[in-house]
Amino acid sequence: MKLFILDDDTNTFEHVISVIQRCLNYPYTQALSIANIIHYSGKCLVKEDDDDGVILYLCKNMKKEGLNIKTEI
Repeated sequence: MKLFILDDDTNTFEHVISVIQRCLNYPYTQALSIANIIHYSGKCLVKEDDDDGVILYLCKNMKKEGLNIKTEI
């Protein structure tokens, strides 16, 4: 299963970066790169895992933080 973050008009770069760092445990530079990809491309694949439970858990937590999230099988 794949986890994408989608661009929106409500979350700041700082908030998106912070959520990525906390939820995905990615370093600041990687979170910043992801935020830029989201901003310029509209979405970014941030995690892929064979364990759907992992993706659904991350999806739930990132949605709670206000991010626009999409999953794909």
